[in-house]
Amino acid sequence: MRIVVIGSGTAGSNFALFARKLDRKAEIIVIGKEKTMQYSPCALPFVLSGKIPKLENIIVFPNEFYEKQKIQMMLDTEAKEIDRERKVVITDKGEVPYDKLILATGSKAFVPPIKGVESEGVFTLKTMEDVKKIQAYLEKRKPRKAVVIGAGLIGLEGAVAFRELGLEVLVVELLEHLLPTMLDKDIASIVQSHLEERGIEFKFGVAVSEILGNPVRAVKIGEEEIEADLVLVATGVRANVDLAQKAGLEVNRGIVVDEYLRTSDPDIYAIGDCAEVFDAVTGKRTLSQLGTTAVRMAKVAAENVFGKGVKFRPVFNTAITELFDLEIGTFGITQERASKEGIDVVVGKFKGSTKPEYYPGGKPIIVKLIFRKEDRRVIGAQIVGGERVWGRIMALSFAAQKGATVEDIAYGETAYAPPISPTIDPITVAAEMALRKFK
Repeated sequence: MRIVVIGSGTAGSNFALFARKLDRKAEIIVIGKEKTMQYSPCALPFVLSGKIPKLENIIVFPNEFYEKQKIQMMLDTEAKEIDRERKVVITDKGEVPYDKLILATGSKAFVPPIKGVESEGVFTLKTMEDVKKIQAYLEKRKPRKAVVIGAGLIGLEGAVAFRELGLEVLVVELLEHLLPTMLDKDIASIVQSHLEERGIEFKFGVAVSEILGNPVRAVKIGEEEIEADLVLVATGVRANVDLAQKAGLEVNRGIVVDEYLRTSDPDIYAIGDCAEVFDAVTGKRTLSQLGTTAVRMAKVAAENVFGKGVKFRPVFNTAITELFDLEIGTFGITQERASKEGIDVVVGKFKGSTKPEYYPGGKPIIVKLIFRKEDRRVIGAQIVGGERVWGRIMALSFAAQKGATVEDIAYGETAYAPPISPTIDPITVAAEMALRKFK
């Protein structure tokens, strides 16, 4: 079998490795625009801040590793067209025939049509090349004031990186609070206060209408000019669907796939940021543009290319980050979005400590759990704290994936040791708060 993968990022590279484990003889070819195979885009802000000393450190495996696995690489190569009738990928370096084709074309930074957005000193933060450009500009221009457009994950992680480098930072967000797709306003305000204490300023409910100067010297918000000598545009990403659309595959916001990750052409699969799957809470189609989702998709698609019939489950979009020394973990639906979707929910919320009150060193932790009123199942969680958020959000996410109810979590078994956690865990107490409302 000849398997061709378009895209050498997280989804494409992992697919190639999983496929090779399943079949030692299949011919596997990866076509990628970049000069390396998989690296971690999520690590880019931490390279920028200096926490990761070298950009090269975020490359997962060197190209030689894939060669040893007998995976053929066509890097620095662009796929121009897919001829589905002849089963051929047309690239800028020739034609590549396939038996099965995997689209792992990823996503691109969305840059809104702001006047002056092409000016020197305006950047996105999506690729290794973006980091190189920002680092070169920092060295050359020595900027003092950064404006970040967008208060999503990348925007906030970029803002923290600039602040750690000593810049003054203003974040401008069109919506009314930060991390609007991940957090409700009450939890977002806790994160906002934490960032403001460390010198990051915010403006919500407004938009940057113009970027002034070339190199940039200011941004315009309404009639107000705000001094800035560096601008980061972090207004989200868009799935790369052009190739699929041109080939006549079904496309919405992403490439439409079924539960086996097949596109409308049974010999073509789509995985990663470009693929449109199903939301576990609403049942609607959605994008799940997370590295963890890309790896899971790669695994499922590899199994299915070889006829295993493995289903890709609907997503809760479990995510976590750390901003300065604050951990933020989420999954599922927010209370605000549930209201918009017409889903009646019951909420349990608790503020506690990561350790028993008598044990020194405990840090504040806030847990918000969202249960669907109809079936009492947990459909969302938001946790903010000084430590150990990761384990709790993971446990809750697994519980949600297995259909756990408010009783399951309120009466669930947890672990306790004074240096690590309290006798009654904060997630248990939050569930008890919700259970009282149900009763």
